Amino acid sequence: MEKTVRIVPDQDSLMHDNLIAHMGYPKEQADKANEAFDESVKQFLRDWIENGTVAAVRSLDVEIDTDDFIEHGALRSFFKHTDDALERLLDNESIARHLLRPIDQVYFQNDAYEPLLAKFEQRIYNLAAHREHLEVPFRYSGTSRQGAHGDTVGAIDEHTGQPKEDIGTYFGTRRSDTTALNILARELRLEALLTVTLPIHVIAEGYMEDSLRVVKATAERLHEEGDRQPHCFLIQRRHAADDRHLGAALLIMNSAHPDKPQRVIFCDTLNPSGVPPWWHKFKHKLDIVFPQPEESAPVSAFLEDGGVNLQRLHDGVPVRHQDIDCAFYTYAMVRALIQLAKLDPALILTGHIKEIVSHMTARMPEYFEQANQPRHPDVVREANVVRRWNTGHEALKNRMPIKGTEQIVQEPYIAEVA
Repeated sequence: MEKTVRIVPDQDSLMHDNLIAHMGYPKEQADKANEAFDESVKQFLRDWIENGTVAAVRSLDVEIDTDDFIEHGALRSFFKHTDDALERLLDNESIARHLLRPIDQVYFQNDAYEPLLAKFEQRIYNLAAHREHLEVPFRYSGTSRQGAHGDTVGAIDEHTGQPKEDIGTYFGTRRSDTTALNILARELRLEALLTVTLPIHVIAEGYMEDSLRVVKATAERLHEEGDRQPHCFLIQRRHAADDRHLGAALLIMNSAHPDKPQRVIFCDTLNPSGVPPWWHKFKHKLDIVFPQPEESAPVSAFLEDGGVNLQRLHDGVPVRHQDIDCAFYTYAMVRALIQLAKLDPALILTGHIKEIVSHMTARMPEYFEQANQPRHPDVVREANVVRRWNTGHEALKNRMPIKGTEQIVQEPYIAEVA
């Protein structure tokens, strides 16, 4: 039996109150909007068939066959035979308006925070994901979970024959894909613009070790150009190809000495035992990229811990409640550190690490009530649901034809924080 999403009240949090409001969209309204959307897509496909030149489409001479084709395979054929399929769909105002609806017009089912999507909406997300750079983050199912027409189908355990549940099943637990990470990186680069005292560089290339090498190469280039001032480098990347966790790091590089960072702060998203789980892996990468003479201490000996303890562990947690939001935690940390580097360069250059973390968390209002005081885990999770939906919104907006974008695109939901 379907039930409305459960949210634990927290009277002290204005942000939580706002999230309660946006989760309260009536299912009846969502159903009507979804039905209208499906009809719009079917009419779009009918027009495409009537005006199309694809041989498979021209062969449909009987009306009932056309109706059946529209109901089942037409959308997949449209994506197959149209290079700009997603853009053309977004050029239709009624279709674009629904796909770009803000989160306060979305009904979420059960306690998994699963958005109620229209049938053809889910097909669009799934079929678009077959093409590189067309993914709408978090809203699509992997290709192994798609049926013949682009519908989402449940995965089956090959050993038991029973339905298989994993993090790819749910909107709230799917991993951040390349499109999502590129969107976050672009936002961070925009945040870093217009620095005055301390130059700031956002590095988001490859994996963590690749980004560290970019930092070193950039410092070497600055040295060759005669630059001798400190530069602040901020990284947000996955640790490795076989390690999908995202970490963040801050490096202060004096280009007079490009072979040795002046300061390195590692920012992890959880710390269940006193030592961040990826601490030693990062130290190893750091020493590989910045080797020091044998008689000198390694760079990792001066590594500082600037992490937070936000991300929840998965032990004993149902799959639908697992926390796969390290991308948003690391994004928030890097964004806060960029702001600090612009407003108080001395703090970033020489301040005590505890003071830096305190100021950083004070600038993460979606996750912290105030400095060093995390919000309730339910509020944190809801903030991540909002961020997931808005990231998909941004991906769709980026694919919009320029003409008419201002009239169709609605601003994504942003929770205000006291």
